[in-house]
Amino acid sequence: MKLRVFSLLIIFLILIAPALSADVISLNSGGTGNVIVNPGSWIENFFFGQEEGVAAPVCGNGINETGEECDDGNIIAGDGCSATCTIEVVIPDDGGGGGGGGETPTGTLYNLQVEPNEFNINLAINTNLEETITITNLDTETANFTISAPGLEGKVLLSENSMSIEPGKSKTLDIVFVALSQTGIFTGSIAIGDEEVLVTINIRTVLLLFDSNIVVLNDDYLVPQGNDLQTMVTLLPMGEKQRMDVTLNYVIKDYKDKIYLTKSETLLIEEQIEFQRNFDTGALPLGKYVVGLELIYPNGVAPSSAHFEVTEAPPIDIFSILIWILIILILIILIIIVIIQIKRQKDKEKAASGTSKPPVSPVGTVKPKAPPATGIVRPKIPSIKSIMPTTAAKPKVLPVKPAVPVIKKPVNKDPLAAIR
Repeated sequence: MKLRVFSLLIIFLILIAPALSADVISLNSGGTGNVIVNPGSWIENFFFGQEEGVAAPVCGNGINETGEECDDGNIIAGDGCSATCTIEVVIPDDGGGGGGGGETPTGTLYNLQVEPNEFNINLAINTNLEETITITNLDTETANFTISAPGLEGKVLLSENSMSIEPGKSKTLDIVFVALSQTGIFTGSIAIGDEEVLVTINIRTVLLLFDSNIVVLNDDYLVPQGNDLQTMVTLLPMGEKQRMDVTLNYVIKDYKDKIYLTKSETLLIEEQIEFQRNFDTGALPLGKYVVGLELIYPNGVAPSSAHFEVTEAPPIDIFSILIWILIILILIILIIIVIIQIKRQKDKEKAASGTSKPPVSPVGTVKPKAPPATGIVRPKIPSIKSIMPTTAAKPKVLPVKPAVPVIKKPVNKDPLAAIR
């Protein structure tokens, strides 16, 4: 009985598990490498670190912080950046026409298209890489705009600092990414008018004994606020096969190089391994971020990074919750019914096999059962009661005669009186 109930409870837990942990996924690491460490939950005990506090953006300080669409250094509306640091469209005054080729009015927005809109560059120290950006003016008037690389000074060289493109035309911007002697993960952006190209530069050492790769597993690299960032980490030895302790430093930062979270762990690796790592994004405001990984080994660093975006959490689907509650209640009722049926069946089996308890006499003693019948016929012995007459004869009562008094004669004490 207990075994059946336990089996039913196990089935019940399996059925409701998807509803209780819908955000947990299990992936096959795949690949051809052999996993030599178990990337299970126990390894999370090697994590240490802290989440850094998220400072609220300050509108009007001239710094375009997370949560701000713009920041022109003031809180005056009507200049293209509103008093709450949101972009606003400014319509030029009709009376101020003329002046062909003059400077673009402050706050004018152009419909520009840039390709690509993101760079993730891997470089060894003291090397560089050339890339290009294609800029297309989709507006109906000539676009005059400036170009800059905030946060990437010394790491990005631009061929032009300003550009003018006629309507419907395209131009290319040459860029050189430079890796100096400092290793690590660096983030920033290239501002092209009102458009922004996100940049991540991963700088490693020249001696490469290990390579690392981190990939975001969330759909479309979008993480609803409060959900976990899910990543897959790959560690690949590049040199001769050898066992070595390596340190993995994880970081989450925005494209202004502001760090929000750091974690670290140490692993002993020999061959290529893959494992999953999840990060809590509850403290991150809405926006675009980079999750970075630095694999540190003796005399070497191998960084990698990936882009993701924190979006608004979807509204709670009350209808789905009610459906799940109804399903759980139905399962509970079914389990109770099954338990009752099992109990009734057992009671019937006991009654049919005669294994029920015998009746108890009033004094609390159990009457012995009659011996089972056998093939030997025993003669019946008559009982004493059967051979005695049914009515006993009454004894005759004799009349009692009255007693005759006995007169005692006096005894002569003289012995000679009899002779005489």
